[in-house]
Amino acid sequence: MMHLLALAVVCIALIVLSYYSPKIGFSLLGALAAILVTLYYLNLNESEITEFPVPRESVVLSETHATESYGESWGYSGRISNSSDKSITDVQIKIILHDCPEGTQQITDACVVIGEEVDFVAINVPPRQARDFRDKISFRNADPKGIQLWSFELVSLRVTE
Repeated sequence: MMHLLALAVVCIALIVLSYYSPKIGFSLLGALAAILVTLYYLNLNESEITEFPVPRESVVLSETHATESYGESWGYSGRISNSSDKSITDVQIKIILHDCPEGTQQITDACVVIGEEVDFVAINVPPRQARDFRDKISFRNADPKGIQLWSFELVSLRVTE
């Protein structure tokens, strides 16, 4: 929060400076904006590299379920349990739609993948708590011929102290 306050003070100072010397003030303001945008994107890439900033076994994806919605979309839901000491702020979940032969009860080698997506879910799960989530996903041209079975995998997450 202090970072944002300091940034606001610097921006206001640059705007006041631009009143007296527009070229210098707006040039510095533009350079500051370019630096902030660069730092923001570098930070995003860094957080993507750290897939699990807490022990993997401390975060559990469970009770996953998918249902057909409208058009080519499906609704899915589940529960994120967090036994770590940090709050989870969002997760990425890989959702795979399998087309399996009639009579199949579980995913086997005979099943064909007809849809695969990684979806971002914004969720706030405090330490040692669990939260349910619900979202939608779309698989274009996914037309199962047999039984549709789903698999869900927690790919990455972001945490705060």
